[in-house]
Amino acid sequence: MGLIRFERSVEKAGFFSPLAGMEYAEQTIEVRRDPLTGATAVSSSELSTKEEMFFGKTDWDHANDLATRSRQGCFFCPEKVFDVTPMYPDEVVEGGRISRGRALVFPNLFPLAAIHAVVTYPEKHSLRPSEFAPDLLEEGLGAAVDFAGRAERAYPATRHLQVCCNHMLPAGASMVHPHFQVFGGEAVPALVQTAWSCSAAFAREHRASYWRTLTDEEKASGERFIGEQAGCVWLAPYAPIGNREVMAVVPGAARVSALGAEQVTALAAGLSRVLAWYEDVGLSAFNFTLHGGPLGGAAGVAGDASGDPIHPVVLRIIARSAFKPDFRTDDYFLQKQLGGELIFETPEAIAATLREGFAGG
Repeated sequence: MGLIRFERSVEKAGFFSPLAGMEYAEQTIEVRRDPLTGATAVSSSELSTKEEMFFGKTDWDHANDLATRSRQGCFFCPEKVFDVTPMYPDEVVEGGRISRGRALVFPNLFPLAAIHAVVTYPEKHSLRPSEFAPDLLEEGLGAAVDFAGRAERAYPATRHLQVCCNHMLPAGASMVHPHFQVFGGEAVPALVQTAWSCSAAFAREHRASYWRTLTDEEKASGERFIGEQAGCVWLAPYAPIGNREVMAVVPGAARVSALGAEQVTALAAGLSRVLAWYEDVGLSAFNFTLHGGPLGGAAGVAGDASGDPIHPVVLRIIARSAFKPDFRTDDYFLQKQLGGELIFETPEAIAATLREGFAGG
């Protein structure tokens, strides 16, 4: 038995069901607990039949119409982006902005933290998930990693830093134009702090990195392991925090700015595969977060011979409701107030679906 406990509980709900001719029927509910934080994810024996009701299928005519209507006057498009977006002081970013291939980095005009930058592609006003090609993502993620290193040096009090994305309106995007955000400061977000604290507790108890242990155990079992490239291990999380969640762990990297070129390339390639899969199943909106451990000298190693950081770089991707005229939110009391999540497709099935594609390159 490994160090990580994959806990689940099973309950029964029974009632006279119109789906069974008003005969008495039971449904099986499974509750999984995240092995690190204890967060819960719930599935039921009949829930998979409701996934399309919850998330729907993308209406691409509607999405294309919105893209066309929003193109004129878009601040991130090439006609305006260099005239109307902010610039950093030279001591933060020489020249005020960072360009990397097709990607451009500049300050968020309405920041929510001391570090809050936008990473966008001026020439790409709208992108379907399948159009986030590996080379395009590599440029965007590479620009974000470059900026992360500069921001850490310019703002030494920074304790946390993430690269995040809200793509399309159901995922919380305020603009159609695709973009990422680099977000960091002194006040650590609650869920980030929880992950750090739980990782540190595991390291104290077992003198090993939770994340290295997780990737080793998942690779050995094979149930939720998807693939590995350049030290980036791709998994379907045991207790997901969102629909069709996929994660990548880079056990040897302590912070976003420490990612090397090969790791950025691997993360971009894997993320591109996941996003293409989302589109294949009719989805279009998504969120991702890429974050590491504490900054400002607070980071530590797990204590075993590997020298792994207590909390390494982790990328988590979730699908959101499909974009269509009557799209509904997929976030309600269970997620917002009770801290749980629904499972429509099991992590084991997700891993089996994606594994072959990751093995191909």
